[in-house]
Amino acid sequence: MKTNIKKSLKFLTLLISALLIGTASAAIYNYMQINATVGVKGFDVNFYAGADTSKAGGSISSDRQTVTFTDMDGLSGQLVTYSDSVRICNNGTASHNIKVEIQSSNYGGDAQTTLDYINITIWNDGNVVDFLRLDPHEDDGGARSATGFNSLAGSNSWWRVQWDILWFSNATSSDSVTMTLKITVES
Repeated sequence: MKTNIKKSLKFLTLLISALLIGTASAAIYNYMQINATVGVKGFDVNFYAGADTSKAGGSISSDRQTVTFTDMDGLSGQLVTYSDSVRICNNGTASHNIKVEIQSSNYGGDAQTTLDYINITIWNDGNVVDFLRLDPHEDDGGARSATGFNSLAGSNSWWRVQWDILWFSNATSSDSVTMTLKITVES
């Protein structure tokens, strides 16, 4: 029997290639998995009514993430203080850094000239944590639109929010300020 060497070498090459391909694709696979239950966690930091919430016409949303005041009025030429308008409470166990800032303010009537200032002071156990100041006469350097980040301890710690409102004596009932404050809670 006569063997063709060229054909034998081609066949041997194909056989070796097939063995290499077969060996390379014979990988072993291990499988892993992730199991998760995803739920909804409540917020750690919430609003609660203070002693002056109802006096200021305060309403707290059901999820305790928004408070709206509809009767927070000042008097012409007199300082009016809502010393406990609302409380910011930390119901979690960990501390949270919190920043409060004036997001927007809109003046109605002649408020831009008749409002002296609105101070918003954050208190913690009788000590001032930080404050904001809305001052339409910003050229006097009195405005302060944001607090820094301040730590609110965990385990039912709370702050009270005080509003001091001073209108000039020429203010009338047609003057008003609508404000939105943004509170950033760092988790």
